[in-house]
Amino acid sequence: MKHVKQVRGADGSTYLYLRRKGVPPIRLPDGLAPAALRAHVEALLAQRAPPPAPPAATLGAALRAYELESPDFRGLAASTQYEYRLMLKEFEEDLGKVPVAAFTPAYVDRLKALWARRGHRAANLRLQVLKNVLKPCLIAGTLKRDPFPLVGQVRRPRALGEPHRIWSDEVLATVIEAALAARRPGLARAVAIARYTGARRGDLVRIPRTARREGRFRFHSGKRGVHVDIPEDPALAGWLESLPGEAPVSVRRRRRITAGEAPVVTTTLVFNVAGLPYSEDGLGQELAKLVAVLHAAGRLDSDRYDLHGLRHTRGVELALAGCSDAEGAAMMGHQSAHSFTQYRRQADRSRLSDAAARRVAEAREEAFRKVENGKSGKK
Repeated sequence: MKHVKQVRGADGSTYLYLRRKGVPPIRLPDGLAPAALRAHVEALLAQRAPPPAPPAATLGAALRAYELESPDFRGLAASTQYEYRLMLKEFEEDLGKVPVAAFTPAYVDRLKALWARRGHRAANLRLQVLKNVLKPCLIAGTLKRDPFPLVGQVRRPRALGEPHRIWSDEVLATVIEAALAARRPGLARAVAIARYTGARRGDLVRIPRTARREGRFRFHSGKRGVHVDIPEDPALAGWLESLPGEAPVSVRRRRRITAGEAPVVTTTLVFNVAGLPYSEDGLGQELAKLVAVLHAAGRLDSDRYDLHGLRHTRGVELALAGCSDAEGAAMMGHQSAHSFTQYRRQADRSRLSDAAARRVAEAREEAFRKVENGKSGKK
């Protein structure tokens, strides 16, 4: 048994002792059955356990404990950890010396008001990270009261409308054709794949060419660790067959390519002008630049078409098609069916507005018929 050692006395008798680092040796009773001995040892260890380490007294200490020791932080996706670390650094610089006990509802509410000047998402993200950091302090008793239920999140301004614009087929074709004209076939492929798989930006830059097999699209979602296995949409198959599979032979990373040199072949379905995999930021920035140019030229009605809007477009399409939450979640790579409800709400608004428009058209047509019938009756 762990921590139980046999000691032979001078007379040859054998005794049992509890020996553990930090606990003085303890003579154990003789003649105990194994189960009783185990229970006795566990009770002794519980009584003599060293006191817990003192909890973090300042937010700076709590920040370090969260980043280095928290299983919740280690369980986050790499992209989320990167974003959280930026905020942890900001908290360290601005609030690191503030005692944990000072984070009362009133104090957190003042922080919320300051952060809200940067926008509702910036404020809510910081509130969530601060909540994660302070959770162990609540458990340890360093923070006596949970301030967050009273503070709440910052409401999204109604004037902003939908956070991500839905892409129409016309907008999709315009952007893909413009990307091809700009000699960026990898960007065109990213837009098509995002539209018909709903893949997140972090997944788009990593999906391997082997993901397309036997009429299906298979890849691992890095955000939630979900394996996505969906039938390849015929529209996507059509786009990918028409789009170049390699970057054009041109200047790559300031190195001039000689005539006749073979193009760089990447292992990913999406690639930049150098024929190499995009970074997440690089893909988003390149699309934003192209959309801004098209909007300035009057070819798009907005400059807010982005990659996550393509994911929303796919989700709303699935909801409008009548998919259940479980079916939609499987197609979108969600861990739970509940996550799909955001697309269903947006689809319901679209469906209701279409139904209302049909009712108005039918009412007008009925009124027109009555007028025409009235004229015929007079004659």
